[in-house]
Amino acid sequence: LEAEMGFRLCDRHARGVILSQRGRQFLQRVERSLEDVTAATRMKDEAEESLAGAFVLGVTPVVAGYVLPDILTRFRRAFPRVKVTLVEDQPEYLDHMLVGGELDLAIMLRLGNTVPNACGFRVMGVSPHYVWLSHGHPLAEQQQISLRNLQTEPYIALASDVLESRMGAVWERLSFRPETVFRTTSIEAVRSLVASGHGVAVLPQLIYRPWSLEGEKIERRPVQEELPAADLLVMWRRGLTLGTPAQYFMDMALQRSNRAGTSLQDE
Repeated sequence: LEAEMGFRLCDRHARGVILSQRGRQFLQRVERSLEDVTAATRMKDEAEESLAGAFVLGVTPVVAGYVLPDILTRFRRAFPRVKVTLVEDQPEYLDHMLVGGELDLAIMLRLGNTVPNACGFRVMGVSPHYVWLSHGHPLAEQQQISLRNLQTEPYIALASDVLESRMGAVWERLSFRPETVFRTTSIEAVRSLVASGHGVAVLPQLIYRPWSLEGEKIERRPVQEELPAADLLVMWRRGLTLGTPAQYFMDMALQRSNRAGTSLQDE
């Protein structure tokens, strides 16, 4: 298999073998393919128009505002007899509910390597970070912006554990941290403050919109440095057989990412 694939699947040692990094990635893809085949074979006994049932879906606040409405609308249109119960909370609590069996599925932004071992996941999309600026800001003249150019800029921070921890690691790597003049849990507040010239922000493309509530323009520019992207994941508890309604919802959520590609850059 290694000869056919053209790369090592295992690292071999005197005491045995372990999967290489690419070997683990290969195994994950094979497992996903087998799961897809199993799900597909169930379709012979299912009729979409008669599908009924219920499941519980957990979402983070960002997902609730920017991802959920489109998927939920399409799902309810296709499966009107399925009841979807929604729970919104932070990733740590949704993890607890997944592992405890209180949720069937969850959708959230996070790094794949922070997913609990008890949970499986699929990547719906990847959202790169951009610098958000007011219209006419001097930095907007650049095609790409180095984060070092933000050292003297007032910074508007979105209070989100996942996003803040990622950017915290970035600032530590660059050996500086911009002066945070305001920290808020409201994305609309960030958007309004940036648009009115009170500061800049660095946030995922997923939540970017070109206008504030007041109708002021918000510019965006790619970050010059390589940053960790925000992964949009659909998660479930390993070992738990998903009911047909939940499986169909996950399939529809993944179809959303397939139509847009694996990047959420252009949404």
